[in-house]
Amino acid sequence: MAHLTENPADKERFICIYPVYINSKKTLAEGRRIPSEKAVENPSCSEIRDVLTAAGLNVLVENKMHPREWNRDVQFRGRVRVQLKQTDGSFCLDKFSSRKDVMFYVAEMIPKLKTRTQKSGGGDINSQQGEGGKKSRKKKK
Repeated sequence: MAHLTENPADKERFICIYPVYINSKKTLAEGRRIPSEKAVENPSCSEIRDVLTAAGLNVLVENKMHPREWNRDVQFRGRVRVQLKQTDGSFCLDKFSSRKDVMFYVAEMIPKLKTRTQKSGGGDINSQQGEGGKKSRKKKK
């Protein structure tokens, strides 16, 4: 059996971040890992990659699915691997000392992306299609 290497700089040792971890539309049971008020609405792998690359981290995107993700659409596909530690075991960036640090940072930065700020009108309409009907019915009553 092949064991993972001990070298933190090897790709197998990078931490994995699935968009589901920071998706405010998901419940904890569906895989969200941070509080919903700090999470971001329907994040994509490319947004996570852009934020972490801009922060100066070594990032890889893989075409993988989160096990609890029932929706097989392309927009929900993907996993981002992030290098937290260098070969000597020290952190690449001091502000990211854990998986949670990375998730909170990404969730905080995605809403500030140009793609999010420019498309805020169109993006919200698309992301609320599933629940839009329920919400409007409540208002009518």
